[in-house]
This record gives sequence, C-alpha cells and structure tokens, in this order.
Amino acid sequence: MFSVTRVFHAPKEGNTAEQYEDAYAFCETASPERLTVAVSDGASSAGYAREWANRLVEAFATDDLFPSDVPFFNRILALGQEWRGAVSNGATSWYAQEKLASGSAATLLHARLDGENKLLTASCVGDVCLFVIRNDRLRFGFPVARAKGFSNRPDLLSTEEIGTRKPPHVFRFITPIEPGDRFLLFTDALAQYFLARFETRRERPWHNLPKSPSEFDIWLQQKRDSGEMKNDDVTLIEVTYQPS
Repeated sequence: MFSVTRVFHAPKEGNTAEQYEDAYAFCETASPERLTVAVSDGASSAGYAREWANRLVEAFATDDLFPSDVPFFNRILALGQEWRGAVSNGATSWYAQEKLASGSAATLLHARLDGENKLLTASCVGDVCLFVIRNDRLRFGFPVARAKGFSNRPDLLSTEEIGTRKPPHVFRFITPIEPGDRFLLFTDALAQYFLARFETRRERPWHNLPKSPSEFDIWLQQKRDSGEMKNDDVTLIEVTYQPS
C-alpha cells in the first residue's frame, strides 16, 4: 500500500502562512493500492496565485489520468473562469483589479500511483518535480532531471485563453514501480537544491531530509541562509510503497 510519510511546506521567508502560494491535494481511492497526488506552484508575479494553485490541485487530484491536450486545456480554461468568479469580489483595490485583469498562473504536477498494475503515471506543466528513490538510488527525476534545467520562466497554466500563444508543454511519464520505492514531490526551489546536492557533492540528499515540522523549519532556514536554496515557497511530500 502507499503511505504518505512526510508533508512539509513553508512560504517565502518574510511572508506569512496565508501568503504561501504552493498547493497540494491527495486522492485516496477505495483501494489502498492506489494514490493520486497533485502539486501546484502559484506564480508569485500573478494575482491570486494561491487561489489558482488550490483550484488546480482540487480539480486534478482525482484517480483519473490527465486527458489529452485539447480537453485538458479546455478544462483549464473552465477552471480559470471559476477562479475569476471566486476571487472577483475580493479585488476591491485598484492594484487588485489590475492583477485580476491579467489573470493568474501556476505550474501543476499530477502523479498517479497504481500498486495493482505496478505503475506510476505522471503529467506535469512546469517544474514541480517527482523523484523516485529505489534501492537507495535516485532512479528517476521528472520532468527536470538536472539542476541547471530550472529557469525563472517555467511553463505555466494560465487562467486566460491561450489565443495565438504557444500552449505550455505537457510532460508525460509512465514507469513501472517496485516495492520499497520512495516518491518525493518537490516544488522548484527544493527540487533544484536536491539535484544540485546530488550532482555536485556526490551524496544522497534524500538521507538528510527533515523528519518533523520543527526540524523542517530549522533545516529550511539553514539552506536559505547559506544560499543553497533560493527564497521561494517550498513543498515537500514523500510517499512510500510497500504492498500489503
């Protein structure tokens, strides 16, 4: 069965918990042999990014797989209209109205863990990352596999119509899973740090992940203070697989 063994998150340093703009959600089916996780990272430059990220994970943390691109983007557009209706009453200042007019944006990762068929099926827009640890080795990194693969302009899902713009790329990934596998889901700041440690220090950074909320707070502050991790919202989720 699948066990969620760690869930830690924090806003940017200097922000309050209410300003945390990542989001995550789980879908536990009637079967303990299946689990779906959705993780989103709201774009800080966009308006009401927290609300948009939450709407995305709530909509896609289902046992269903991502649809093909056309129905997927149609669903995103419909969600964007729902988002606008939900936040418009709160946009009372001229600044909020300006932000609302340009819409919001976020990344999104959907991971479906199927123990019955021994498969991981993942889809992603942007740079929320999933790592598979098997036999104490980093087996896969998706959709970014190297620290230098991150940028300040990842693909984003927007609340607004794409129009003539190039649509964001939907990465898709499917792989067999094995008993004992660990699945780590990180938003970009943590994922980049994790890969940099793995590549340059030849260590196993999954050994040093914090085990409790208080340990996480101290650990995160140390990484930010040292410059090893950029100051951004951080989400850490770990799922382990052990058949019942």
